[in-house]
Amino acid sequence: MAQNNNSVQSLDRAIMLLEELAMHQDGCGITRLSSLTGLHKSTVHRILNTLMAKGYIEKNPETEKYSLGMRFLYLSSAILDQMDIRKVAKPLLEKLCSNTGEVVHLSILDNGEAVYIDKVENPHKSIRMYSQIGKRVPLHCTGAGKILIAWLPDKDVEAILRKNGMEPFTSKTITDIETMKEHLKSIRKMGYAFDEMEHEEGIRCVAAPIYDINGKVVASVSVSGPVLHVTKERMPELTEEVIKTAKEISYHLGYRKKTSL
Repeated sequence: MAQNNNSVQSLDRAIMLLEELAMHQDGCGITRLSSLTGLHKSTVHRILNTLMAKGYIEKNPETEKYSLGMRFLYLSSAILDQMDIRKVAKPLLEKLCSNTGEVVHLSILDNGEAVYIDKVENPHKSIRMYSQIGKRVPLHCTGAGKILIAWLPDKDVEAILRKNGMEPFTSKTITDIETMKEHLKSIRKMGYAFDEMEHEEGIRCVAAPIYDINGKVVASVSVSGPVLHVTKERMPELTEEVIKTAKEISYHLGYRKKTSL
């Protein structure tokens, strides 16, 4: 983590440790954290103890590993509660999941990435997707991401893609800006976007835009799953369900599509 002249060193180090722990679902020990962050073990121990006293860190007494504490749920829920779109969308996302049987995500654009702000998953599925609320995914190779930038001006799209890059996650990933701009043009015409195994091998996705009262795309709703379940034969049906849900959420946010006289 780069440190600027106005930063507080101890706070920088604490944030570094918290961000590192967020990447370890099963927790992480002091020695490993020291190695990953470059901080001395005594420094790591001191910071972790302080965070643990405040409820931001928990320690497993059996494994001696540390993980994020429940206090973060309080903070994250406070942020999420401010997002009216999440409250409005929740029952409709659950209905979409029930109708399709697949994983449903609600995403927003943040700092050049798509961020999942809600997720509904079929509890009866034997194959689960590794995703979680708060996870960030690229824009150029995900259905949700492409939706979030499809209605932006070309200059903004170019700026975002140049800054964040267009990493080739699979052989199907679009890695050229001009090709992507043409692709986004077709998405605007269709009103939905696909991810045909562009981000992860074996995963297919369809997404549609959610509009606010001013007609601006503020989020995307998507259905994803392994190609074993999300087959090409099912895509017309899934696309229809996703578009329907996106329109319903948009309506509840106050969006009314203008009709020509």
